[in-house]
Amino acid sequence: MKGTFSITPRIIAHFGEDLIKNESIALFELVKNAYDACATECKINFKVEGSDLVEITIEDNGFGMDKNVITDVWLVIGTDFKYQKAELKPNCCGRYPLGEKGIGRLGVHKLGNEVTLISKKETESEVEVHIDWTKLLLAENIEDFEVDIKENTSPTIFKNGSTGTKIIIKKLKTTWDRRQIREVYRNLTSLNSPFTTGNDAFSVKVISNNTNLFAGLPSFTEIFDSGLYYGHCFMKGGNIEQFTYEFKPWSSLTKIDKGRKKDISGLIEQDLIIQGDKIEVEIDSNGRIKTKKVPYDIDLDEYKIGDIEFDVVIYEMDSQIFNFVNAEKTSIKSYLKENGGIRVYRDEIRVYDYGERDNDWLGIDLKRVHRVGGNVSNNIILGSVKINRADSSGLKEKTNREGFIENESYKAFVDAVNYALSLIVRERNIDKVQLTTLYKKHRAVEPVLADLDDVIEIVKAKVTVEEDREEILNYLYRINKQYVEVKEILIKSANAGLNLGVVIHEIEKQLQALMGLVENGGSQDQIKDITFSLEKIVRGYSAMIRKSGIENNSLKEVVQTVTDNYEFRFIDHSIEVFTSYSDNNLSGFLAKAESISVLTNLLDNSIFWLSYARKENRKISIFATDQIKDYNTIIVSDNGPGFNIPHEVATQPFISGKPNNIGMGLGLHVVNEMMNAMKGKLLFLEKEDVEFPKLIIENGITQAIVALCFPLKK
Repeated sequence: MKGTFSITPRIIAHFGEDLIKNESIALFELVKNAYDACATECKINFKVEGSDLVEITIEDNGFGMDKNVITDVWLVIGTDFKYQKAELKPNCCGRYPLGEKGIGRLGVHKLGNEVTLISKKETESEVEVHIDWTKLLLAENIEDFEVDIKENTSPTIFKNGSTGTKIIIKKLKTTWDRRQIREVYRNLTSLNSPFTTGNDAFSVKVISNNTNLFAGLPSFTEIFDSGLYYGHCFMKGGNIEQFTYEFKPWSSLTKIDKGRKKDISGLIEQDLIIQGDKIEVEIDSNGRIKTKKVPYDIDLDEYKIGDIEFDVVIYEMDSQIFNFVNAEKTSIKSYLKENGGIRVYRDEIRVYDYGERDNDWLGIDLKRVHRVGGNVSNNIILGSVKINRADSSGLKEKTNREGFIENESYKAFVDAVNYALSLIVRERNIDKVQLTTLYKKHRAVEPVLADLDDVIEIVKAKVTVEEDREEILNYLYRINKQYVEVKEILIKSANAGLNLGVVIHEIEKQLQALMGLVENGGSQDQIKDITFSLEKIVRGYSAMIRKSGIENNSLKEVVQTVTDNYEFRFIDHSIEVFTSYSDNNLSGFLAKAESISVLTNLLDNSIFWLSYARKENRKISIFATDQIKDYNTIIVSDNGPGFNIPHEVATQPFISGKPNNIGMGLGLHVVNEMMNAMKGKLLFLEKEDVEFPKLIIENGITQAIVALCFPLKK
């Protein structure tokens, strides 16, 4: 005996109501049908009687449908009609169809119980279809659910040779309030990328018989000029081919002479390679499973993503700066609250629900939580990611119309967009530091102090009772002072903490090597060598965290300790180290433990950038000299790409020049603070500022030159 599957009429209701999340997406699916029909315009009309929405009409001027298409395609659930055509070639107007699953038309079921569809194809009769969804529940079999179809001998809608489709939806299933209608308006008017100019190929218009229904809703063009930071990036294959960034200060920001621009020529070669991070799983010698993030290069063609065009505007909402904006502040805040985020457009049509408030698809807000400072949030950016349908077959839409299936191509897509955003945010951070320095009362770049400043300003403005205001302000001033004191203590601890992970990693590697030698019968000399290396690493780290006062100490001992600690790191990263300290007896007043730590931080930076730049002949120089007046100095340099952010910005807390804004952005800030605490100074030099040994010049080790200057007198 054999059985067969059967389908109840209720399945249609499930497709319409359960697979389509909300009314915005339901309408969007119908708009996509208009796009696929080669329409140049789709008009959505909300008919209101009193305060009630009673009817929704969707009308386009596409090529329409005849009776055969309606019966054989439109009324067939899950047809591959568009998919088959898309596999062969674009449709007659050169568009690749957006519909894939053949169920988008069921969005009408989500919206209302009575549906009338009127469509006309060129040279064919106008066809009219009436659907009463309430009859669906009464039908026992799918064949029992009948719809009325008729041909109009004289067109009622599409006259004088016009073509298209009109859908009239009545007896709406949802009681729409004004807020919900305006929300749908916002979503529908975002179907086309706001960054696209001069494209009249397809437009969506939303209208109503109630002219006040959409009053007061600001448009993108109205607030575009209220941004401060603008970025554009075009990615093709595995590389960035176009990059522009512009800081455009408002005319009211009179303390700033001019804006700043940067194009692709200002990026280092390695920045042009699209990069992401992926999780790798490994099993250590004890059988323990470990995961780690490793960088990887992204080839958009390999992942079948195609070219990506990315545009973004970043706004400045800090109250002390935002007050200077040349526009209505409430409208800007309201617009960003509703529309902030980065949206995706495929063939200029939006892919939902990327960029909606509850979809942080790039993890922008999450990164801001995990790492203090240097990041943006969705409510201060407006962005557009554009891809082509023909080249992005690796990105497959979910059946429920809520974005793409999260496969390997999607992961690479997210990483690529995040990488482009990180390069633009890196430039924005440079200009934000300048703004903060000029306009913030206490010039606080650190998030805590910046937030405290904002609270103080609000209290001054909002608390009207003088006695209460002064009491609250006294508490806030005390918190500010105590925070600064605590920060100074923690910075000293951070010196060692920033390097703890490196030390633990080195010890783990040496222990694994030692275990392998013991288990496999290695020679006594080999075992002794690794044991000695382990002891040296631990001893070196102990020297870094040991409490020490400021005394006249040998620079040679500081350098020797650090180079001993990093001996194996240099080998692992294939770095040749040039030192010139053994032939001098220079000393300076310094705290030995802190000095070891700050020099370690500088070497960490050099190792990272040499690896990032994929240099084949990696070289670092550690050069002790007395050429800086009143100081004896340790100068660190390398043959890497050099600094990609200004020196004055590099020493600010929570600001990083590293790709994807990785790290804490504290390294050089901690170095600068500790050098100041020792009455020394941190200098960024050009190669002409000091006379380098001939060997360093010949080997080109004159990039990212940083000097640790220790005073000759206490």
